[in-house]
Amino acid sequence: MSSIVVLSTDTAHHRYFLNRIADAGIAVSGCVFETTSVQPPFEIGPVYDDDEAAYEAKHFFSDTRDDLERLDIQSVPNFNEPDAHDKITAFRPTLGVVFGARRLTPETISLFPDGLINVHRGIAQAYRGLDSDLWAIYHRDYDNLGTTIHLIDERLDTGAIIAQQRMKLTADTRCHQIRFHTTMLATNMVIKALQDYLTGKLTTYEQEAEGRYYSFMPKVLKQIVAQRFDRHCEGLGA
Repeated sequence: MSSIVVLSTDTAHHRYFLNRIADAGIAVSGCVFETTSVQPPFEIGPVYDDDEAAYEAKHFFSDTRDDLERLDIQSVPNFNEPDAHDKITAFRPTLGVVFGARRLTPETISLFPDGLINVHRGIAQAYRGLDSDLWAIYHRDYDNLGTTIHLIDERLDTGAIIAQQRMKLTADTRCHQIRFHTTMLATNMVIKALQDYLTGKLTTYEQEAEGRYYSFMPKVLKQIVAQRFDRHCEGLGA
């Protein structure tokens, strides 16, 4: 019997993601939230965080609920610790879905016999790691903004691709809206992937290139990137 377990954190975009999966009639055995994260030794924000939160609050929950009462939620400091492993295995998982987590150890990955599906809010063949959308903008690579759904392997964002979609930019698109749009892409693709998994139809294809790995983007660069992206999109209406 299939048992789907989600590894994530408690944020508005992750709540939207989880509730849309439930709305689709896909049974999730449990969700484990990680309560700590890796912090860089330099300042990364805030930049447009307030605008991002306001935009998401306005748009995410118009078609679904914002609570998590339908789900069995457990919390752990770190997915790779023994206590987390105990909570994960209590759900008897067959397949995992990861959306927003630190790098998983081989021991954590091995808890999921059918593997783990990862949400990478970026185009993995070009940009691996963190802040992939922002690094694409930094390089003025606007065609490589989007979301990749892939299987997790022991490296970062190099696993076989299940689905991938790019963002469609308009003159009204702004930097604080990117997470909303990439989450929408992720949600629809993961729902389809889980439906395929449950019916034995899930397929993948290997990545044709290995993207460069990027870490956190510093605040000073985020400020430049946000202005650059907004000017680019404004120009699309000219």
